[in-house]
Amino acid sequence: MFRKNTLTHGAIVDGKFEGFIQSYQGTYYVEPADRYLQGKNVPFHSVIYHEDDIHYPHKYGPEGGCANSSVFERMRKYQSSAVEEPLKDLHIDEDASGPVLLRRRRMAQVEKNTCQLFIQTDHLFYKYYKTREAVIAQISSHVKAIDAIYQGTDFMGIRNISFMVKRIRINTTSDERDRSNPFRFANIGVEKFLELNSEQNHDDYCLAYVFTDRDFDDGVLGLAWVGAPSGSSGGICEKSKLYSDGKKKSLNTGIITVQNYASHVPPKVSHITFAHEVGHNFGSPHDSGAECTPGESKSQDKKEKGNYIMYARATSGDKLNNNKFSICSVRNISQVLEKKRGNCFVESGQPICGNGLVEAGEECDCGYSDQCRDLCCYDANQPDNKKCKLKPGKVCSPSQGPCCTFECSYKGRNEKCREESECAHQGMCNGVTPQCPTSEPKANFTACHGETQVCLNGGCSGSICEKYGLEACTCASQEGKDETELCHVCCMEKMNPNTCSSTGSEKLARFFNKKVTTLPAGSPCNDFKGYCDVFMKCRLVDADGPLARLKKAIFNPELYENIAEWIVAHWWAVLLMGIALIMLMAGFIKICSVHTPSSNPKLPPPKPLPGQQPSRQPPRQSQQQRHHRQPRENYQMGQMRR
Repeated sequence: MFRKNTLTHGAIVDGKFEGFIQSYQGTYYVEPADRYLQGKNVPFHSVIYHEDDIHYPHKYGPEGGCANSSVFERMRKYQSSAVEEPLKDLHIDEDASGPVLLRRRRMAQVEKNTCQLFIQTDHLFYKYYKTREAVIAQISSHVKAIDAIYQGTDFMGIRNISFMVKRIRINTTSDERDRSNPFRFANIGVEKFLELNSEQNHDDYCLAYVFTDRDFDDGVLGLAWVGAPSGSSGGICEKSKLYSDGKKKSLNTGIITVQNYASHVPPKVSHITFAHEVGHNFGSPHDSGAECTPGESKSQDKKEKGNYIMYARATSGDKLNNNKFSICSVRNISQVLEKKRGNCFVESGQPICGNGLVEAGEECDCGYSDQCRDLCCYDANQPDNKKCKLKPGKVCSPSQGPCCTFECSYKGRNEKCREESECAHQGMCNGVTPQCPTSEPKANFTACHGETQVCLNGGCSGSICEKYGLEACTCASQEGKDETELCHVCCMEKMNPNTCSSTGSEKLARFFNKKVTTLPAGSPCNDFKGYCDVFMKCRLVDADGPLARLKKAIFNPELYENIAEWIVAHWWAVLLMGIALIMLMAGFIKICSVHTPSSNPKLPPPKPLPGQQPSRQPPRQSQQQRHHRQPRENYQMGQMRR
């Protein structure tokens, strides 16, 4: 990705800088090494990697990280089941003419271009990132990433759409035992997880998301309600309503997970997933059609640019189009923005005290009184002249960075604030700022991540192929080629795709000594047509699910064409089968008819089946005997009734 403008965003967590840097050379990510190398004694504390050098497991599995089409169909039907009328405070003026109303709305919305977010994290997310500071840094990083994408998109004349966190709620590991915590259970499916978020009232926010660290079925990375300009509920600015199941829900919601197939996804993947799910809230379905899926094109030039953010299936995340919206998405999103943004969007550039993020105009931010444990900072419930300011005599606040103590003073010089990672040295506080200074990177092309990658500019982001002057490539399925190689790390000579081979092949033996290096589970494979499972087998992407496959198998026109061609070519066999079927049916009827009772008195009685004893007829009684017995039976029945 190349941009004219540069951008740096990050936070100091435990003495380590964590964030991303956008430059004309692309985007670089900085993360703690122990997030990927737990239990390993490595001489560095952080990793820095370029976005183009990651083996992205982005949108692995069905529907490209979203749920399959059957889930979206159920969600669509539910969105149409609201039993309450739309709210009266929307921007609607029945007495005004169309053009006048449109002008009024546009004038009123000139400055309303910011969507305020409520971000919650469950206890599993906290368990992975370990501290509140690290969790807040992740939230900030995700919001900043989608902010850059949406601000850089022109939605049919609606520009500079931005995002701001209005409130944060962090569920720690202690909340796992809290009965009031709806997310406390570990085994919750993706649909139910979204429903739990939707059951809360989020009327005060544009969108409300929950971040988690759960491994959902089928490689799902996120799920969100799809917005619409009218006709159904859901998406941005949606208010809580009563639905046909008798529950009130807020459908301005979504969920994101950072885990996939038992491994954690890189920030770049999670950022694009967040942008993808928010795109659903803004009214965009998945991209379809040749115009909006260039990655499926037969033209090599179009294919090289990749697919867009709202593409439904596997993408690498490093192509030119991977973090852009297609014209299809722009059309859909612009319609929803035109109708709904006036209902909850706010003016941009205003800091929000209480969201846990130190923004322009704030000295510190420890959240609201029910969350703030900071002795150095006034919480957001204080008067305007105090909130989000340092208390008298306090030098700093832990909310500003990891180099500030809980006693509100700077940590000493050379006190460690960031662990050493595979590709960067440990970070040390400088004694004069609460932030942790940037770590010094280790030498480029140092092997890392189990010798599957190399260090580049302090991050474990480059392919191991680069160490030997080669380029990373994807082994594609070919006739006569070993299918197991599809999930191998493959390299090729620069600008020569025909030389793409597995690291364990004879062709690359002089570099890797025939040592096979496998891709992480969930990585795209076979030219992005599938994903690698935990058994290192390339599974083709199935975006529709088993019911759709069965439907296609039964109603596939090619099936009936093949049957018709076979009948024409083997007409004599069809004729013989027809005659045999008729004879079989006639014989069956003939054999069974002699054993079938009939009410026709002229026909002989039915023959018993083999092994069946003929039934004995009871002796015939006279009318008089029957007459005398009847009253006794009636008497007995009468006695029983009493």
